[in-house]
Amino acid sequence: MKTIIYATDCSENDASSLKYAYRYSCIMKAELHVLHVYDFPPITFSTIRSSTTLKKGVHEEKIAFLDKYCKTHLKNEFSQKPITTHVIDSVSISESIKRLSKSLNTDLIILGKKDGHSNRGYFSGNIASALLDIIDVPLLIVPNGLIYNTISTIVYATDFEEDDVLSIKKLIGIAEPFSALIEVIHIYKTDEEPAKELMEEFKNLVTNQISYKEITFRTIASTRIKSGLLSVLDIEKASMLAMLERKHDLNFSNLFHKDLVKDMEETLRIPLLAFNKHSSKLQNANAKLKKKDKQLLAFS
Repeated sequence: MKTIIYATDCSENDASSLKYAYRYSCIMKAELHVLHVYDFPPITFSTIRSSTTLKKGVHEEKIAFLDKYCKTHLKNEFSQKPITTHVIDSVSISESIKRLSKSLNTDLIILGKKDGHSNRGYFSGNIASALLDIIDVPLLIVPNGLIYNTISTIVYATDFEEDDVLSIKKLIGIAEPFSALIEVIHIYKTDEEPAKELMEEFKNLVTNQISYKEITFRTIASTRIKSGLLSVLDIEKASMLAMLERKHDLNFSNLFHKDLVKDMEETLRIPLLAFNKHSSKLQNANAKLKKKDKQLLAFS
């Protein structure tokens, strides 16, 4: 991992996630780019100064404001590892993040969790949802007030899809610097498909393609997917939940989809790492994987 973007609305409630992003980037030895998007309001009255002059003045104020925000909340850490700040005037936060992500060839985007105190409703469910539709990189949503600690256990919720394999490969890159345990779990209802047999096949599929040793696989019966996931996270004292965003595809169980990602994001007290199933990078990697070894990807 080389480049991380952290997007902020510069609120007090967002400060803890700034610290999380900074310390996480230090561990990953990645460049941290801090982004603030603002919307210059339309001018509806006469003024001596031109709109161009006004916009330039506001933009310079926002640059200074973001720099002060980072220095204030990172304190002494600010001088230990350089960060790059970006200020963009735009009506669309998600599109601004997308454009910067592409230009920087970003590996990870970090957002603060939904903040009811934000002036723009920043990172409410619709922003995260919009990003999951358009970005090609994992999205890490960090709850407000979370104090950074080492990552020891990551729970990955699977629905036995081929894209899960590629997401797990990406997840290993996040877990490895911490020597974190990855627990691959599938929540199922007792009257559904033979989940244990499918998990065994999925385990073989994954382990034939990775060398990471700190990874386990298991199935858990639960009448509700969300409560089952929350129970696992609590019992395992997980540091992070990872999920593959899924549309309402007509797969065998249709358990995991974007609504669940959004629902979990609103409930969790730990970071949520969301992978975009329909990202071009994931699709291209999947196509190469199929071409390289079709038999390996075919479940028996």
